[in-house]
Amino acid sequence: MTLDAHDLSYRARALAQTHPLTPLAKRFIDRAVGEQRTSQPLPEIGIWAGAALIVGYCLRRVEEDDAGLVLQAVPGAGYDLDALDAEVTDIAANVRTDAAGDYLLGDEDRTVAALDRLVHSEVDKRLEHWRDSVDDKAWAELEEYLTWWVVKGYALRVGERRLGLVEAFGQAAAS
Repeated sequence: MTLDAHDLSYRARALAQTHPLTPLAKRFIDRAVGEQRTSQPLPEIGIWAGAALIVGYCLRRVEEDDAGLVLQAVPGAGYDLDALDAEVTDIAANVRTDAAGDYLLGDEDRTVAALDRLVHSEVDKRLEHWRDSVDDKAWAELEEYLTWWVVKGYALRVGERRLGLVEAFGQAAAS
């Protein structure tokens, strides 16, 4: 089955409500949220970053499922969080450029549309009640902030796969 962008984003938001993270991804996100909570003008903005990371991560997980990939964390796989962050930041930056195709699973237009849907959903949830009290420049900065974290969440799952921190098992491993 090939899901469209609407279905991908819907399923990613649903998956984000569960416990979809590998232990390393959870450590990564917990650290990012902690850093953002102390570095942003309002602590809840750090929580927004974590939520955006998770939905981006879940989008990639849904794409994997749609492609028939069944991945699990490599037992005992650890990785330096600073090195992982550098890798993930590089992947996220590339996903936002013409080099995106190197990191996407499936149709590029579909993935970009699903990422856009997730970003718009995060913006609506997190910012809409502030619309009248935030100027256009601050609004654009907050949109960009949430966009970055959604894309970085997607890149986190890509990074786990590229670094061998998750691997196929079961039928997917045999094919």
